[in-house]
Amino acid sequence: MKISEIVTRNLETTHANDPVEKAARIMKDFNVGAVPVFEGDNAIGILTDRDIAIRVVAEGKDINTRVKEIMTSGIIACPEHADAIEALQMMEQKKVRRLLVKNDRNAIVGVVSLGDIAVKLGKDAAGEALREISKPAEPER
Repeated sequence: MKISEIVTRNLETTHANDPVEKAARIMKDFNVGAVPVFEGDNAIGILTDRDIAIRVVAEGKDINTRVKEIMTSGIIACPEHADAIEALQMMEQKKVRRLLVKNDRNAIVGVVSLGDIAVKLGKDAAGEALREISKPAEPER
């Protein structure tokens, strides 16, 4: 199965200079755990609910903190014509649960999550990937 058959294309995004509160509202309103971060037309990172919990709440930062100060920098993306198994392998290697999806013009067209793939391919493939993504599962000390 190709990623183009799984990808969520109705992509909600946030801007690097947006306050974290605005991004969190987007996550709440659209029931998502992550939003890509853009500067102009360029994707520069992703903001996850975990980023907010760890880098804002746990560190006592203000809700007006700019997204770019707490986001996960860099883009991990796969082409929309990639096979879902290739995407799972990329997730395992990069230790991520979501990939941005690019078209042939290198533009971000959507996002695919481990959960999306599990729904389409079944829990066995996704479960093995999650096992690898989650190693090590011990707290940082």
